[in-house]
Amino acid sequence: MNTASNHHSAALAARHAIGAALLALLAACGGRGNDSVAVPVGAPTATALATGPGTAAPPSGAASAPAPTLAQQIAALERSGAYPALDRSSDIAGPDTNGNGVRDDIETWINSQPVNDGQRKALMQKARSLQRTLSVDLRDQLALQKAGDGLAASSNCGIIQFSPYETFSGLAGKIEAMTANTKERAVRYTQYNAARSGSSTTFPDGDTCEP
Repeated sequence: MNTASNHHSAALAARHAIGAALLALLAACGGRGNDSVAVPVGAPTATALATGPGTAAPPSGAASAPAPTLAQQIAALERSGAYPALDRSSDIAGPDTNGNGVRDDIETWINSQPVNDGQRKALMQKARSLQRTLSVDLRDQLALQKAGDGLAASSNCGIIQFSPYETFSGLAGKIEAMTANTKERAVRYTQYNAARSGSSTTFPDGDTCEP
């Protein structure tokens, strides 16, 4: 199997796993709907952001302040710039004011990345293909296949535009997490992966980058 196929197989396996991981995170957080979002590994904690460096610890035996809620933690991370400000409305699709198939907050994040124009377009293509998984008819096998083919095409474009591929893979993983950043979106993305379970997609050849 060639390198591209290896990357695609690994991506498919990871995609099936992320839905379960997202739901596990939501369950651990009490499933609080629109407040639910994954916090990036290595990001500062809400407590650290609230107190800042050099703040003295409370005296031994003193009553500790109540732990910040998930919503408060997210707000602190967004204010610090450690995490992008994401739409957390109950609408699965979310806002897309220019109608280009990419949620506005995700497009803003992509445009903030230090990448060239071809790489930016590859990330937008990945975001569009992931967004389609939230709206595809889960009973329509042809539509599901088309969505899967779109994901494969976007991954192939990433291979073309990025070297090493791992750079694209890391950014694409963040876009995937942002796409499924609420309970409603995470559930829908998991349902898409379940509907695609057992199916296969041929990894494309040639230039699959969208203009």
